[in-house]
Amino acid sequence: MEGLQDPDGSVTLRISQAGAVVLHQAIAGTEFENELAEIELRQPVEQKVFSDVQQALVSLIPGLGTDEYQATVDRAYAEIDPTPY
Repeated sequence: MEGLQDPDGSVTLRISQAGAVVLHQAIAGTEFENELAEIELRQPVEQKVFSDVQQALVSLIPGLGTDEYQATVDRAYAEIDPTPY
């Protein structure tokens, strides 16, 4: 993962496809089950940003909304080494 500051003040985050799937899954699952409460977001603006990130990833996730989605999630989780973090 890499973060870049653009001259116009915006930020570009480069993330692997697997990372995008895991991030989307984590946000979407938490939002669905707990309305983002367990991520301990303290301000409505934090919930908005997390929700916006999740929605921005929707078009980039292979198989989302299809029977193939779970296989996509399983591959993504297997592809990322969780150590060290």
